[in-house]
Amino acid sequence: MRFERTAAFLRDVARLPPEQYALFREAVFKHFLPAIEQGAHTGRVPWPSRLRVHKLYSMTWNFASPDGRATFEFGTADDGEPLLVWRRVGDHSIYDRP
Repeated sequence: MRFERTAAFLRDVARLPPEQYALFREAVFKHFLPAIEQGAHTGRVPWPSRLRVHKLYSMTWNFASPDGRATFEFGTADDGEPLLVWRRVGDHSIYDRP
């Protein structure tokens, strides 16, 4: 699966504290991407409950202050390959403009 990042996501990442970015990357590589490889995005298997993936395609990896959340969407690249687009990352305020 290919992925892209929106300009808003890149701005959000630049503002994340280093420890939050480390937690985000850990959640993506240890739980999120393996779930996609197993087909969670197609409904073949459930999303890991620890990520609290919601229907609007958001995930939560940290509930402590500051909380850690990201929004994303799925699509298809020009070559037909599945595409994951990271939209926003940060705290609960990203839901103002997911």
